[in-house]
Amino acid sequence: MKHSIFNIVLWAAALTACGDSLDQAPISSLSQSTLPASDADAIALVNSVYAVNIGKSTAFGYMTDLVTETTISGENPNGGGGLLGLLKWDANNSYVVGMWNDLAKGIANANDAIDRVQDNAQVSLSTQQRVIGEAKFLRAYYLNYAVQFWGDYPIVLHNVEGSSVERQPVDAVYAQIEQDLLDAAEELPASYGSTDLGRATRGAAWALLSKVYLTWGQVSPTFSEAERKAKYAQAVEAANQVTGYALEEDFSANWDNNNRNGKESIFATQHNTGSAADGTGGNHLCHCAFSSGFSNSLPHVVPANRDVEDSYAPGDQRREASFADSLYNPETGNYYVFDLPRFRKYIDISDPNGSANNRNVNRTILRYAEVLLVKAEAINERDGGPNAEAYEAINQVRRRAFRSFPVEQPSAHDLPAGLSYADFQQEVRQERQWEFVYEQKHWLDLVRWRILVKTIKNSTVAQDPQYNKQTIDFHHYRYPIPPAQREINPEGLWQNWGYDGYDESKTGANPYAGFE
Repeated sequence: MKHSIFNIVLWAAALTACGDSLDQAPISSLSQSTLPASDADAIALVNSVYAVNIGKSTAFGYMTDLVTETTISGENPNGGGGLLGLLKWDANNSYVVGMWNDLAKGIANANDAIDRVQDNAQVSLSTQQRVIGEAKFLRAYYLNYAVQFWGDYPIVLHNVEGSSVERQPVDAVYAQIEQDLLDAAEELPASYGSTDLGRATRGAAWALLSKVYLTWGQVSPTFSEAERKAKYAQAVEAANQVTGYALEEDFSANWDNNNRNGKESIFATQHNTGSAADGTGGNHLCHCAFSSGFSNSLPHVVPANRDVEDSYAPGDQRREASFADSLYNPETGNYYVFDLPRFRKYIDISDPNGSANNRNVNRTILRYAEVLLVKAEAINERDGGPNAEAYEAINQVRRRAFRSFPVEQPSAHDLPAGLSYADFQQEVRQERQWEFVYEQKHWLDLVRWRILVKTIKNSTVAQDPQYNKQTIDFHHYRYPIPPAQREINPEGLWQNWGYDGYDESKTGANPYAGFE
C-alpha cells in the first residue's frame, strides 16, 4: 500500500481566467539534493508543504461551490471554470488536472519533509516533532480532498522515483488520514507565537479528524451499521478535543483583515500578497466574486439566484455577511445595487474594486462553528436522534447568528425540543448551508449526504437551460482521473465510472446505487 507517486507529480500549465498560477514561488524551500542542516532549514522544508495550498483557493472554490445549485459562472463558458459551472467538465479540465497535480505535489512535499527531518541529528528534537506533525497534518489535509474528489486514491508515504502506483480503496485512504491526524494531534502544539499564526495546531488536527470520522462513516462502501455508528462516536470524541476556540460575536469578523486568525479560526490558508513578488500569494476568491467591479456584468463566481439569501430568517446576521445586494462605491459616494447579489465574505469592503492580487484575506478552512455542527450531526447519526449535547452544539451556532449572547445560554432562537432524527438531520443540513456560504464545502456536503443529483435537479437554477444544471448525473459524484496520469499507469489509475475510458471490471456497473 505504501507506493510512490513521485513519478506522476507533474506540473500543469497555468490555469485559465481567475485561475491560480501553478508556477508560484514557495514560501521558502530547500534544494531537493540537501538535507536540512538546522532548525531553520527544517521549518523552510515544511513551509513548502503549506505553499502548495496557497495557490488553490480559486480551484477549491470552483470545484466545490461552482458545481452546485447555489452558484453560477459568469466567465467564458468554454473556460475551465465555465465548464465546471455548466457541469460539462471532462478529464482534461484545467482545474481538475491542476487539482490532481497539486494535491499530489502537496503529498510528495509532506513525505519529503517527514523523511528528511525524522532522526536528523542536525535538527532539534522539538523542531523534528513539530515539523513532522505539521507535515502529517498537511498530508492528511491533501489526502482528504483527494479521496473526496476521486474516491479510491494512491497512498504514498515515501517518494521513490520510478515506482508504480495504484489507487487504494476509500477505506484504506481514510485509515491513513486517520493515522496521520492522530500522530499530528500528539506532535503539534496547542498554539504558536504571533510570528507563526496560521500553522497547523493540535486543535486543527482534532477538528479535521472529527470531520473525517463523520464523512468516513457516511461514505464507506463496506461498513456495517455498527461500524458507521462507531465512526460517528469517534467524530464526537474528536470534536470534544477541540478546545481553546470560540465563536466570533460578529460573524463577519471571520473575514476581517484586522482579525486574521481570530478566536474562531482553527485553520486557514494564510494569504499574503507579499509571499511572492507577483502577488500570487493573494486570495483570488474576491477577484472571482467581484472581478467585474461596480457593474451588472457577472463576475467569475456569482450566486445562482436569491434562493439561499432569501431563506434566512429576519435578524440572521449571516445573510448580510454572506451576500451583498449592494456595495458602497467610494468613487461615486453612492451604493451600487446589483441585479444579482455578490458573495461578500472575501470582498475587502475598504477597497472593493482593487486588484485581485492585493487581497490578504485568509481562506477559511476550519473554524469553530463547523466543529459544533459536525458534533451535532455526528450525535444524531450515532444515536438515531439528537440529545441535549447535540441541541446545545447547533444552538450555539444559531444563537451567534441572531446575536444572542452569551451563546452558552438558552435563546428564543434555539431549535424546538423533541425533533426526530430526520427533522434534526435536516436542521443541521440547513444550518450548514446558511453558515458556510462560499466556504468551499457545499458540494462536499451534498456528496457525503448522497443527495447531490436530487438537490441540483430540484433546484430553481436547474430549470433554466442557460446554466445546464439539469444535466447533473451520478458520475458527477466523482471527478475523472486526468489522462496524462492514466497514460503513465493505466492499470493502477483506472478511470472513474461514467467517464471516457472507465472499466466496469474496476468500477462496477453503477457504484452509486442508493445515491440520490
